[in-house]
Amino acid sequence: MLERERKQTIFRLLDLHTFASIHDIVEATGASEATIRRDFIELESEKKLRRVRGGVELTHERGTAVQVEAPLDRRVSVNQEKKRRIARQACKLVEPGETIMIDGGSTTFHMAEYLATLDVTVVTNSFAIAEHLVRHSRCTVIIPEGTVNPSSQLILNNLRADPLANYNVRRAFMGVEGITETTLTNSEPLLIQMERAMIAHAQELIILADDTKFGKIGHLILGPVEKAARIITSPQADPSIVKALRTKGIEIEQV
Repeated sequence: MLERERKQTIFRLLDLHTFASIHDIVEATGASEATIRRDFIELESEKKLRRVRGGVELTHERGTAVQVEAPLDRRVSVNQEKKRRIARQACKLVEPGETIMIDGGSTTFHMAEYLATLDVTVVTNSFAIAEHLVRHSRCTVIIPEGTVNPSSQLILNNLRADPLANYNVRRAFMGVEGITETTLTNSEPLLIQMERAMIAHAQELIILADDTKFGKIGHLILGPVEKAARIITSPQADPSIVKALRTKGIEIEQV
């Protein structure tokens, strides 16, 4: 992980918990303890945090750190009709009585609307999706342990290696930041662990991504593109990438 990304991760942890231990940061970044200690010294010299026994805490001068993502309501409104069509198509795959996982995101968020009439169990790391389903559906909703980020409305848990260890579902529905001929990527260090856990505990991964995600590359590798059994996207998706993915046996739906 690059230095800039490490420091962003440090401040994201501090936003969530005020205090972050060196162990937590080493786990979240994959960097060595010596590297993290050097980051602490540099950031303290800039008065952005304060070193304390066992870790660091935010200073008054720093205030609130970097948000995990742009606010959900802002992201949901971008390409909204494309995202609604993709979400509607995804929900056609859901069978009554089954258990599914839904990753938090601006496209997957719209699935909550179309699941309202189905009797299914939904495991989700999205507080927004969970709240909508509890209020407006017959679904059973399961959320993992963690802290809700008020901006992204995602449930974050950097303390457990596998927050979904007790679950096994048929399908997981997930958004990504980027899709290429070879790789699925995202850019949020505190979310990538949860997303990898979802993939590990689902028999089938279904990616929901509009055409703007094709050819884009995030900072972190979620996994090889072959992890996805199906990708639901919009008709404008890069035809060369679509062709390459179909050659790999990935089913592509353009709606």
